Amino acid sequence: MTNGQLIPVFVISLARAPSRRLAITQHLSELNVKYRLIDAVDGEAMSENDINAIVAKNIKLPRGAVGCYLSHIQAYKIMEQENIPVALVLEDDARLNPNIVKLLTEGLLFSNWDYCFLDCMDFNRNGPVFYDADSGQNLGAGFIAYELSGGPKALHAYMITLEAAKKRLEIAYPLVKPIDIYDHLPYPIKFYAIVSPKAAWVSEHSLESYITLGKQSGTKQLSFISLRQSPIFYYLRDLINLKYIKRKLLIKNLQKKGNLNPNKRWKPLQGRVVLTH
Repeated sequence: MTNGQLIPVFVISLARAPSRRLAITQHLSELNVKYRLIDAVDGEAMSENDINAIVAKNIKLPRGAVGCYLSHIQAYKIMEQENIPVALVLEDDARLNPNIVKLLTEGLLFSNWDYCFLDCMDFNRNGPVFYDADSGQNLGAGFIAYELSGGPKALHAYMITLEAAKKRLEIAYPLVKPIDIYDHLPYPIKFYAIVSPKAAWVSEHSLESYITLGKQSGTKQLSFISLRQSPIFYYLRDLINLKYIKRKLLIKNLQKKGNLNPNKRWKPLQGRVVLTH
């Protein structure tokens, strides 16, 4: 137990992004969530020799991706050193659903997974990621987690088990791919995600590029700002774009080709939600 919470919270934050750090720490304080701040590794500040020493030969990774990778590895090392069974890892653009606080304090009813995403992208580098509608498990506090067809991009809000953290640490070096790519790892991984209601979102700070791209490019102007106060906006947007129809057709095609288990009832994920508050 950590400060009355059964699930510790790690916040990865870059020191040279003080506005982002202030925003996430104020958000968590308002929710009365206890957290541990992890200073993100600044890839832009690393020397070429330092990068070459940890990245596999003939592999080119953006400096921001190297820093992001090392930052999450720091959290996994703390879990191993302190024998923490499961932890919630947040990047500083994450925003929590207030209802998740009950889960953090009371603990999990189901933890037979490696990664459980509170929010995530709906794709990885191989294409869309789906969830099995028949696999729902009650995590507690009203949240249901579903098995995913693969590991999605984005690690702004996820829980990871100690076993999964140890496995990642065992083969952490040399770096081959970014931290949120898993298809090169030599062991099976159980990916789950909280689908609806989501347990986290991202703020408009996610449209700035610090850790991932390395340099701040400024917040992009959001359209329909007032409507983005509700996740319903994103559901309606995807509905208008026929996303779910297209994804369902893709699921059938992938099952016919043997790329998706034909015995599971796969459904499309909603992508990452950007809320402006």
